[in-house]
Formats: sequence, structure tokens, C-alpha cells
Amino acid sequence: MKIKIIVDSSSGLTQKQANELGWGFLPLQCEIDGKKYQIGSEFFVEDFKKIWQENKKVNAQTSATSPAIAEMELAKYIDDYDLVLIYPISTHLSSQTSFLMNQFKDNKKVYVVESKRVSYLVVRDLLIFENKINAGASFEEAIAHFEINNERLILIPQFNDALVKGGRLSKSAAVIAKLLKIVPLIKYDFGVLEKEGIGRVFTKSLEKTVSEMYEDNKANLEDKILFVVHAESDLLESLIAKFKVITENNLPIYSVKLPVDISIHTGIGAVCVTVVNVDKNIKDKLTLFAKKW
Repeated sequence: MKIKIIVDSSSGLTQKQANELGWGFLPLQCEIDGKKYQIGSEFFVEDFKKIWQENKKVNAQTSATSPAIAEMELAKYIDDYDLVLIYPISTHLSSQTSFLMNQFKDNKKVYVVESKRVSYLVVRDLLIFENKINAGASFEEAIAHFEINNERLILIPQFNDALVKGGRLSKSAAVIAKLLKIVPLIKYDFGVLEKEGIGRVFTKSLEKTVSEMYEDNKANLEDKILFVVHAESDLLESLIAKFKVITENNLPIYSVKLPVDISIHTGIGAVCVTVVNVDKNIKDKLTLFAKKW
């Protein structure tokens, strides 16, 4: 089968980067102070940071890809491929998947993944999928691993404003958190963002989390890397320096930027850390757009 892959901007890829991997691209949308932008094609996390720095109380919302844009993107490939696989943002974080499923429900050449992933997890899933297909696996065998989730991902926001605005943290709780220097630890569990616990200081909480992850994986570090996903963090360089000491330079460290789709809801400065197992066959492509430290 000739299969075309399409990702959306929640993958953390830009349109240009997705195309470099041979994939199509769907931009989710964001509306900021009444103006709409197409994420990943004309609007990036750096752009959102500039707006946020000028106005910390900026009104920003995200929405699914325009049906017209989705239709136009599909039209580029539908005649030349046996199947078009669309891998969108986690179903638990957006209506994107349900909208796409409904839009293309009558087209038997379109398969929309019922996603439980965002960011580099989407990219990794698809690279594994491509390897399996190229090795002769059936489509059903190749997509089976989309349901596997066995890594601990912890996201820690530097500021609580976005969580308050999104209704994930009450204003009173935010005031108490600020007074006591408490930060929420958010785990990403099979597509859902849930509270893991609390920390006392942003940087110390990240250091403690990385230390725990390192100790949990210390016995077998082969093919593992520390992925640091951040929303334009100004503290990234100093954090990485501390992570290197914590991991005794035994773990390769890569950083990528958190997609705008997620950054709007977690706030600029948020950092997500995870120790991830990366097969040698996909490492080069998975880290193609990442920064190695």
C-alpha cells in the first residue's frame, strides 16, 4: 500500500518540518485578542511568547483545523495514495479528532487515528509506523503500537496564569500557590493531562523529577535519552546544565519546543521532561529538529 501521513501542529512540527519528513500538515488555529492564526504554518511559539511578554493577560484560545484547509490538504494526496493516515492531537485535549473523523467518515481512503499523543510522541509513533510498513507489516500490525504508553512525562508550568484562565486552577488556589511558591506537577498519561502532585519551587521541582527519572532508568540506559520539551523557557540553558550533573552525563539530552497548541494552555516557560526509549532505527529522524546539548 502507498500510504500518506498527515500530522497536525500539535506534533510540534512546523509545516516545513513535516514536509521534510515526507508528511502532510494540518494547522490547528489559535485566536489571540480577536485575530486568528494558523499554528505551525504562520504562527509559532516564539510569536506567542512575544505577544505574551507584552501582555501577560492576553486572551488566547485554540481551535480545530479549518475544514476547508483539511479538505485542501487531503486533496493533494488522495488520488496518488491508497490510504491517507491523519494523526491529530490527543482526543482528550481537543475536538480536532472528532471533527476530522466526521469530516472524512465517508472516505474509505482516509484513516484518522484516535490519538492519545502530542508533541514528539506523535512523531515517534509515526516513525515506528513507517518502519513497520517498510518492513512488510500489515496496516493493522503497524498501527497497533499507537496504543502503547509506558513512559512517565511530567510537565511543570513556570507561571499559573494560563492554568487559571483555562479553568484548570482556581484563582484562589493560584494565589496560595504563588504565596507558598507551590507549582503543580502535571503528568501526561495516555493522552490526558492530570495532576501528579505539587512542588515547592519551579526549578527544584524539575531537578527532583529528572533525578527520579534517572534513578528509575539507571540500571539500563541503553537507547534512552532525556527529552526536554519547553514553551520558550528562558531558563532552559541553566536547567540543562543541572540535568547533566544529575544524570552524570550518562543520558543524551535533547530539547524541542512545546507546540503552540499546548503552550497557550500551559503558559510560556512551561517545561516537560521524560526519559524515553528511542530505537536506533528512528533516532536520527526523531531528533532531526531537536537541539542536542
